Amino acid sequence: MKVDKLIQWPCKQENCFKPALYEFTDIKDMSPEGSLEASEYQKTITLGYSCENHVEEVSKLLKEIYNGD
Repeated sequence: MKVDKLIQWPCKQENCFKPALYEFTDIKDMSPEGSLEASEYQKTITLGYSCENHVEEVSKLLKEIYNGD
């Protein structure tokens, strides 16, 4: 049996130090160029975290950063 310590992530909203309850993730394509089996190389990555009070704000911030919206 293995025991790992859980990491408590803070909310990404500026000046908010509450513990995060929400995690924002996306899929990143890690396939070699020209690979036909792209689904085999997909990896889930974490973009950020949010407390219950800042879900919309952090979502908007991450969309601006990663999508250019």
